[in-house]
Amino acid sequence: MTKFIRPFILIIICFLHYDSDCRDTLEFRSPVDHDVRLTGNFMEIRTNHFHTGIDIKSSKGLVGDNIRSVADGFVSRIKVQSGSYGQALYIDHPNGQTSVYAHLNNYSPEIEDYIKNIQYKLETFAVDIYIPDSTLMVKKGQLIGAMGNTGRSFGPHLHFEIRETESEKPLNPELLGFGPSDSKAPILEKLYAYTLGVNNEILKTDIISLEKHGSKYVIHPPLNLNSGKVAFGIQAYDQMNGSYNKNGIYNIKMLVNGKSYYEWTADKYSFSESKKINGFIDYKKRITTGEKVYRLFEPYCSVLENVRTYEHGIVNFSENEAQNIEILATDIYQNIGRLEFEVKSENKTSKPKNNFYNCDTSFVLIKDNFKIEFPPKSLFDVEELKIKSGVSKIENQECNYVTIGSSQFAVSKYFKISMKIPDDYNSNWTFTTTDKRNRLLSFGADTINGRMYTLVDQLGKFYAFKDDEAPKLQVINLESNKKRPWKVKITDNVIPDGKAADLYYYASVNGTWICMLYDLKNDLLVFDDFDRLPKGPLTFELIVSDGQGNISSLRRHIKG
Repeated sequence: MTKFIRPFILIIICFLHYDSDCRDTLEFRSPVDHDVRLTGNFMEIRTNHFHTGIDIKSSKGLVGDNIRSVADGFVSRIKVQSGSYGQALYIDHPNGQTSVYAHLNNYSPEIEDYIKNIQYKLETFAVDIYIPDSTLMVKKGQLIGAMGNTGRSFGPHLHFEIRETESEKPLNPELLGFGPSDSKAPILEKLYAYTLGVNNEILKTDIISLEKHGSKYVIHPPLNLNSGKVAFGIQAYDQMNGSYNKNGIYNIKMLVNGKSYYEWTADKYSFSESKKINGFIDYKKRITTGEKVYRLFEPYCSVLENVRTYEHGIVNFSENEAQNIEILATDIYQNIGRLEFEVKSENKTSKPKNNFYNCDTSFVLIKDNFKIEFPPKSLFDVEELKIKSGVSKIENQECNYVTIGSSQFAVSKYFKISMKIPDDYNSNWTFTTTDKRNRLLSFGADTINGRMYTLVDQLGKFYAFKDDEAPKLQVINLESNKKRPWKVKITDNVIPDGKAADLYYYASVNGTWICMLYDLKNDLLVFDDFDRLPKGPLTFELIVSDGQGNISSLRRHIKG
């Protein structure tokens, strides 16, 4: 097995980055028995959030690899969800840190029995249980579960985290010795040059190809711009030995004439900053092409804990002044991707466009029957927001809609959409939008002061929609032969999003609740706990309700 901890490197990194947070790190062991290869690293770019841990590949691409406790401690929390982390386990350790193991296929027998009894007592599959510190003690290396693919996971792997127990802030596990050796430098793909307006709004984007000369990247010919205020971004990724996955960058730094203008380091993270990722990246590029571009300047109304800047990372030019720019992308093992170039720009002030809104303050937009209310700092930058309304057909309904700005721009907080309550209002009414696959997403709706409203965290087109269609239930298997799991597929015409209520389901056999696993990504309810069923003929019943109160039911008689 590859040596798990390299003490000399770790001690240096701990000294530079963590101070007391690195205490007792050399007591940890790997959470898996095989060599560690990563499919994802700490704080890499994900949809609407930073990745909070590392993703460890399975040994053979299958579920079932042993997962072990990395140190002595006790199970402090068990969380089971249909999406997100799926089946997850939290272990508190004496050094003030917590290890987290997510997407598990199953828990060890002792832990499995403990959580299953709670699920049956509460009659719910989804649970989030905090456990007294002497209930489930574990030793370093003890089997705690099996690697899986539960929750929002699209291939067998272990999502592994180390957190500060008290603050719950995730720490970079690679700084604590969890991770493979790496001799590959980060790859720099493209440079982005942003022309900024008087309020730092992005008015124009230039994309520049890079050439690699020896150990560094360069630009040919030299860069000439025509704005007095410019910012930069870099499209880059990191790869590790033994893996072709494109991972995130550990440290990015930009120097202007030798002075540090921007630096970001992926050492620790706060969950309260999740949405700030959309101001940390070129969100428009991410939404339109999927490419990951690191902005090397701060948004006007959002600051990340991990970022340090001078002049917010913005470069100001005098007439035809030359500036020397150096961008460094560094991984944990100090492999560096380096870009050096000279840029000249004219001292021109770009005129701002119309309909720009200041992100510092709250503001209200009104269009016909719709009212849009933004709280302070709900936008990342001073933004152009156009609003229009009309009527459009959705699923054979004539629906009132409002378009707010463009879905290519990000918001950092929920804002309110409201309209006058329809004459035929009931609980079936909701606000919806469509995604890239043209699926209908529901945000739910409540009422106040004669208006129907919801909270959303994205811009785009929203419809007032009456959902009176119940979920569809399809039996995949309900055979009396108990060698195959029972499976029922659930589909609905709308998908819950934002703060909307999820699907509710209740399954029973002979009138007694049974624990059916909800596999959200495959729209499946699954049951294989046949030892809990009585002998003899069985009557299976299932009730499913969507967020608008539409109900479907299923009843089957099964031979014993």
